[in-house]
This record gives sequence, structure tokens and C-alpha cells, in this order.
Amino acid sequence: MNSNHIRWKPKSEEERQSQRLQQIKTVYLIGTDEKSFAPRLTAKSWIVVDSNSGDVIYAYNENQRREIASITKIMTFYVVLNMCKTMNVQTNNTYAEVSLQASLVGGTTANLLKGDVLSIDDLFYGLMLPSGNDAAMTFAENFGIYAMYQNKIKGNNPIIYFIQEMNNKARELRMSQTTYANPHGLNNKNNLSSASDVAKLCNQLLKDEFFRKVVNTKIHFCTIQDEEGFTRDVMWENTNKLLYQGFRGIKTGNTSVAGPCLASYYQSNNRSFTIVILGCRNQEDRWSETMQLVQWCLSQIQ
Repeated sequence: MNSNHIRWKPKSEEERQSQRLQQIKTVYLIGTDEKSFAPRLTAKSWIVVDSNSGDVIYAYNENQRREIASITKIMTFYVVLNMCKTMNVQTNNTYAEVSLQASLVGGTTANLLKGDVLSIDDLFYGLMLPSGNDAAMTFAENFGIYAMYQNKIKGNNPIIYFIQEMNNKARELRMSQTTYANPHGLNNKNNLSSASDVAKLCNQLLKDEFFRKVVNTKIHFCTIQDEEGFTRDVMWENTNKLLYQGFRGIKTGNTSVAGPCLASYYQSNNRSFTIVILGCRNQEDRWSETMQLVQWCLSQIQ
């Protein structure tokens, strides 16, 4: 029989909506240039979730365990923030001192020097804006001591106990693909997470007003006292270029193993999205591919 002569029964509106929903959920595996389909990406894994409900809108290899570079610092922030709340620490007038070890950690830096003293508030900005590995180590050293005290542990390496606390928090949040091995995200085969787990952590922290403020800050100025008692003014600029494109944070990351990574938060009218992309082809692709994902999301709800 000639197929041109076949007349198919028209679908009901309910059937069309069901088909459309299924298409949205599965089409990212195909890739096409048509507007109704998700874009092709170079990222090795990615996810888009509703920031309020946590529902997955669509994803690709979202449970794949990978190194996540400085995306790790989101958990460092979360651990310190929770410790401060538990101890009733006034973060604007409580201070941390930078050790020699922290000042020499290497990689992206807040340009902290041995003996520098700065407020916990400012250290949060130094962690997230310039992606300071020195800031991450300073947090781990200072708050690792608290973790040791809290658990009545005797020892001389507070960083180990801070990392244990990072992993404890990951378990509490049911981040089942995540294990932390350092507080900054430099290359380590045991420092692993997934796009799905990172999105869970981001959504948890987005409930906190101070976190939202920090990650949405383009430039932060602060005053640091050095070990001689002199002060200097510093300026940190956020590494997240999408803050100038309507996004509201959260964190960049990049190492030779993890590749360029980005966790982002976007809000439009009554909809908000958390987007995590890991292992992009190059630095620029993480910006453009995140924007493509958001634009596709918005096109589907118009």
C-alpha cells in the first residue's frame, strides 16, 4: 500500500503534550540545530535543573564521576559557612591568618602572603571571586582546627579533618558520586564529583543570602593587614564572565585534567536554572555553551 494514501488519526492535545514532554527529556542525546532540540555541546557532562525544586530539566552524563577543578571550592564555602553558623561566628569581625603553606599553594590565587590577616567575610570573597587556592587552604587550616576540637581529635594536620568534614557534608546532601581530597580542586585523582552532585550542592547554597551575594559580586575591595602590622588595599575580580550577561554566579573551574568547568545560576521572571557543565573543549566554550543551554530552556517555556 502506498504510504501517501494512509490517513493517520489526529492526536489529542493530551497526546501531543505527552509526546512533547518526552521529546524534551530525551532529545539532548541526539543533537540538532532545530530550535526545538537542545544544542550540541563539547562538555563531557552537563545538567540543567530547576533551582527551586531541584527537578532535572535535562542532562547528559550527569552522573559521570570527574575531577571538577575549582568547583570544589563551593563545598569549601559550604563547610565554612555551616561551621560559622554552628559557632555563632560574626564573619565580618572574625579574622583568619594566612600560613606560609597556604601562601605557596600555587594555581589561581587571591595573592595572600604569609602572615596576612583578613576577615572571614573577605576570605569568602577571596575564595570565590579570584578562585584563590591560598584562600581555600587558609580556610581548611583555620576551620580544620575547629573540626578537630569538635570531634576531640588530637593531631597536627587540620587540613585532613577539614576534608573529612567536606566529605561528611557531601554524604548529608546525598552527593553519591562525590569524594573530596583537597579544599581547592587542584589535580587529584581522588577529588571527584559529577554534574548532578554539583547541582545539588549549588541549590542547597542558593538558599543562603550571603552565598548569593558573594557569587554575584563582580569586584570586591578589602583591606588586609600583613605580618608587620601594615595594611594594604586589594581588589578581587570575579573570574565568571557570565555575570556581565545576566547570570548571578556561581563558580568557575579549570585544570589540565578536569578541563574548563562552570556552575551557573540564571533567573528569569518566575523561572530559575542551575546549570553545571564539566570538561568543556576550551575556556570560551564554557561561557557559550552555558548560554546556549539557558537560551534553549527559555525557548521551551515560551
